[in-house]
Amino acid sequence: MHFQLDIETFEKTTPSDAYATVGGLNKTIAEIRDLIEVPLTRPELFAHFGESCLRDARYSAYLLCDYLGLKPPRGILLHGPPGTGKTHLARAIAASTRSSVIIINGPELSSAYHGETEARLREVFRNAHAKSPCIVVLDEIDALVPRREDGAGGEVEKRVVATLLTIMDGMEDESTSDTVERVVVIGTTNRPNAIDPALRRPGRFDREFEIGKH
Repeated sequence: MHFQLDIETFEKTTPSDAYATVGGLNKTIAEIRDLIEVPLTRPELFAHFGESCLRDARYSAYLLCDYLGLKPPRGILLHGPPGTGKTHLARAIAASTRSSVIIINGPELSSAYHGETEARLREVFRNAHAKSPCIVVLDEIDALVPRREDGAGGEVEKRVVATLLTIMDGMEDESTSDTVERVVVIGTTNRPNAIDPALRRPGRFDREFEIGKH
């Protein structure tokens, strides 16, 4: 399989510097940071619950969620018109958390060969786990995983959707108490209703944010 991945890494930076070029999204940025910054930068807090950690006000909300059996999000969905900064925001999140980032344009994963699109998708996530902490950005995700009942290709779309569902549902199993990994998926689209509904259920893309709404 000849498929080249571009994996970006960011130098140490502060959150204020990382988000300095993202304008007009202060509320959205704050909500996203609450959701995924601590899981990416301090994943051990989800693996080890301790009273001493609970005293730290910055993490008490996350630890309480862990205590109640809740898990950090596997993915978020950014939707809005083209050119509103969805991918740029994803890069800023990666820079703020000093994570690696893999940005994949949905259509570029597609292949005419049987099973190769699914294999490419699995390869993306193998690399993401190897570079953990890592953010996988699936740009134009609607082109990769359209509603299965609407897809002209039928069986191809069903297999790709099933593959991504399996990957996202299995992401929790990639981490153990000895080897804590963290991968977050950010999907971007200007057609959220074109995405297969199974991906928008809890445990997959846990939260959705509209970008560019005024």
